[in-house]
Amino acid sequence: MPDLHIPDFIPYVLAILALLLLWEFHALQVRSGRIDAVDIWDRSGIRMFIYATPRDNTACPACREAHGHVFLPSVVAAKNFKALPSPCTNPSGCRCLLVGLYGGWPEGQALLGRLKSNAGKVQLPDEEMVELLKGRWQDGAGASVDQVSVPLLQALFDEGHDPEAAIIGYHYVIEHASKERDFPFLIPSYFRLSDLLEHVGRPADALPIVERFLERYDRTSPVAATESHLAMMKTRQTRLTMMLKVHNYT
Repeated sequence: MPDLHIPDFIPYVLAILALLLLWEFHALQVRSGRIDAVDIWDRSGIRMFIYATPRDNTACPACREAHGHVFLPSVVAAKNFKALPSPCTNPSGCRCLLVGLYGGWPEGQALLGRLKSNAGKVQLPDEEMVELLKGRWQDGAGASVDQVSVPLLQALFDEGHDPEAAIIGYHYVIEHASKERDFPFLIPSYFRLSDLLEHVGRPADALPIVERFLERYDRTSPVAATESHLAMMKTRQTRLTMMLKVHNYT
């Protein structure tokens, strides 16, 4: 039997293919939200995290208490880290998000200084959150890191008093979340946007958002949402379709 000769370059090709497969698996996990955002941001220049919930009347007491807390990454990375003082009791599920910022504008820099002087944790009242988000973050260092995070935080804050502004904010997040660190916010933004549109009486606008979500995150997609996500959105799709038929929106 003749000797089998393997060309010298074959091991290198196999190694490259293995790395490509590992990277693709990692990318799929990120896009589906299965990799913790903290792991992503640790490599993305994030210098602080803000814990926020939609500021509307359906937030549970635990989420209201946790809203506005700001942490250094070292605090968030601790094994015993808990942002919520007690379990969320919202019947629709917890809507809180942990949002990372670079914070290179003056208000962000000042907040970072406060964190370093207070064991890595402070809580911002609403008026201070407004000042932070209204700052000229676009002109600060690291603005590219914050270009989705700041509009997302603003949308969460706007929900209670200016739902139309929140709708614009969630639209922005969905259209501009193209970086790895932003992928975990896509599914929550689809949910918040479709929910808001339904509640402000715009089912004809909400339905395409739901359909776009289901098309983007269906079971056959490599970027799949969880079964729970899909079930909730399909329920909303059915409800919105019925609303449009009953009220003759179409």
